[in-house]
Amino acid sequence: MFQIKTFIFNPIRVNTYILYDETKEAAIVDCGAYSDKEKQRLHDFITENSLTVKLVLNTHLHFDHILGNQFLFNTFGLKPMYGEADEKMPGLGSGGMFLPIKTTHVYAEKYICDGDEIRFGNSILKALATPGHSPGSISFYSEENNCVFTGDALFHHSIGRTDLWEGNFTELVNSIKTRLLTLPDRTAVFPGHEEQTSIYEEKQGNPYLQTVTIQ
Repeated sequence: MFQIKTFIFNPIRVNTYILYDETKEAAIVDCGAYSDKEKQRLHDFITENSLTVKLVLNTHLHFDHILGNQFLFNTFGLKPMYGEADEKMPGLGSGGMFLPIKTTHVYAEKYICDGDEIRFGNSILKALATPGHSPGSISFYSEENNCVFTGDALFHHSIGRTDLWEGNFTELVNSIKTRLLTLPDRTAVFPGHEEQTSIYEEKQGNPYLQTVTIQ
């Protein structure tokens, strides 16, 4: 079993997750650390808990989710892992979708494919392709921890926006219904923004998933 530390970073308020188990090996999901203060908070937590960061994972490559990747590369020498399809995103790393924020895109150490098992310490995450918010969106599922990290695919009573580059509403709902809602009801959902939810809660109360029929 791994522990989960959540930070809320940058003006877009991205949930950055540090996962670590009894071996003290850690994985960081969607490092959005932007300011020097945010980067220091992240580094202090890692140092104070004697963690060894082994993996940098991105659910997708929208700028608010990758702002801290350069810091992690400079600090730990680690390149991120993510779905290859997002590398075609125009203006990748330049920000500017919402705010004049710039970042340097760090290209992947390795691409993540659907079904891959990603290991750190004694822990395993399974990659679930969940495109729709972006073409390369990946969710990370832990059967042992009964949780899934969904990025901007699935939120508490909401779903990711699909009006950005290569977004597709039908594809996103299909991803959620076939890849996420098929997980056990007790599965905790850790999204890219806002509060935690569960698969059961979203089956029962997510208005975007009640009326859409997937063909």
